[in-house]
Order: sequence, then C-alpha cells, then structure tokens
Amino acid sequence: MARCRVRTFCAGGLVAAAVLISAGCSNGGSPSSTASRASKAIASATASAKAELNEIKHGVNAKADVKAGAVSIGQDGHAVAPITVTNKQDHKASYAVEVNFRDADGNLLDVAVVTVSSVQPRSSKKATARSHRELSGHLKAQVGAAVRY
Repeated sequence: MARCRVRTFCAGGLVAAAVLISAGCSNGGSPSSTASRASKAIASATASAKAELNEIKHGVNAKADVKAGAVSIGQDGHAVAPITVTNKQDHKASYAVEVNFRDADGNLLDVAVVTVSSVQPRSSKKATARSHRELSGHLKAQVGAAVRY
C-alpha cells in the first residue's frame, strides 16, 4: 500500500502569528499593529507553501481533482481534514495539495501541504491534512492549490 506524506510549511511564521495574537497589547503595541504583524506572518506562510508547490517540475494545475472534507479536531488539538484526490488521467500520478484551514469568518489560520503519491489512473485516493498547531472553533478546510505531477 502506498503511503501518503504530509508536509507542513512555515511553522515558524504561523507560530509567530499565534504568539503575536496571544500577546495582544501586553507588549505595548496596539491591537491593530499586532493584527497586522499576524496577518503578514500568515501571508508569508501561504507564500512559502505556494513556492514549494511551484518547485515541482512538470506540474499541472489539478485543483479540480481534489476535494477537502469536514474538519475535525484530533485529541491533540490539531485540525484534521480528509482529502480526496481523483486522478482523471490515463496514467499514474502524484499530487501536492495546499490545504488552507479557515475559521468561520474565512480568516486563514494555518496552511498544510499534503503529498499524495501514486494515484492509479481513473481512481481516487484519500489522505489527511493536519494542521501543525492547535486550532479550535468552527473550521473549514479549503483546497488552495493542487499540482499533479
């Protein structure tokens, strides 16, 4: 049975965002400056994930081949979401999928990249996207990008 690898990127940037958000005004900064720094950290995490996807040689946009399911919170507090990749091609393919975890207001909270290897022609394969930090509340997983190679 082929294994699915899960990779997450920019842990430092997202952890920094969490620290900034939790720090609030205690460091003398205004709430808006703290939110701005957190927003920049999240944007940096997204850019890093996209850059990783762009490094795949001979990749093809395959976002339409991927679906994200409902998010649940694992016992460790991390968000998990089932991912289904459907290979509509006539040859075996692998996929790299950017999964965005968002809150009920649509705010980006975390980014994970899931690699799904060796999906057989005209079949589907499941994987799991996992946040690399604890999340809570009503969350949604969204496919940000997907590359078939």
